[in-house]
Amino acid sequence: MVTGIINFKGGVAKTTTTVNLAAALSKLKQKVLVIDTDAQGNVTNSLGLQYEDDEKVITTASLMQNPRIDPVSAVIKGKYFDFIPNNVFAYARTNGISDSQILTKIVAKLKPYYHHILIDTPPYLGLDTANAISASDVMMIVTDFSKGSLTGIKVLLTVLDSWHDKAVAQGFRNKPKTVLFTKYQKRTNISQQVLNKVESSSDMGLILAEKIPYSIKVVEDGFSGIPTVISSPRSVVGVEYMKLAETWVTAQNNRVLKGSKSVIKL
Repeated sequence: MVTGIINFKGGVAKTTTTVNLAAALSKLKQKVLVIDTDAQGNVTNSLGLQYEDDEKVITTASLMQNPRIDPVSAVIKGKYFDFIPNNVFAYARTNGISDSQILTKIVAKLKPYYHHILIDTPPYLGLDTANAISASDVMMIVTDFSKGSLTGIKVLLTVLDSWHDKAVAQGFRNKPKTVLFTKYQKRTNISQQVLNKVESSSDMGLILAEKIPYSIKVVEDGFSGIPTVISSPRSVVGVEYMKLAETWVTAQNNRVLKGSKSVIKL
């Protein structure tokens, strides 16, 4: 199952979710690949790695620029899961590319090797995000409880609905969409108010039952290069990401995703 992890706004724990979900799935004996499409290389950096020399590594941007490269050769066998890195050279490599289906073709060659492929996207709507949408079986919209993040989702939905590439717009419209809340603080009124408001609206997607709590430990783990599900598996964050991984394994097996109040077919 291919999951595109998106939001129009940065700082909502999108990459944190990608890395922890991947590590949690690996702990459940799933074969996992993460594809980093962000030119900032946030997935790569969050693992404590940097690939700034564009001549010594095959990046996602390299694959998108040159379809003749075998994508299997770009896969790095990481300590917690496999991944394809990206770096700052991605801006130059993808400049001028207009095909929103390139990543779909790349992913098709990688699918036979993995149970799950997670695509981490940049916090803006460009070719990288459009490609991720086209290549995904399901979208996970990650948001915290801030007004900016929720506005970002509305902007994302509005812009995609009128995207100039009609295939991308139609694909996103018809694609199963889920919403994962992060930085959740159960005891605050605003968290519950936002949840109630979003859950009463069906236009954003399936609201996932898992809510990732706010924790400074997640920030610290981002610097250490160790996913929270590995460094602190019994923490509230680690436990919740493991629950999310279990939901994803069930969805892969049964082709149905269960949310807090409804289900969607995949």
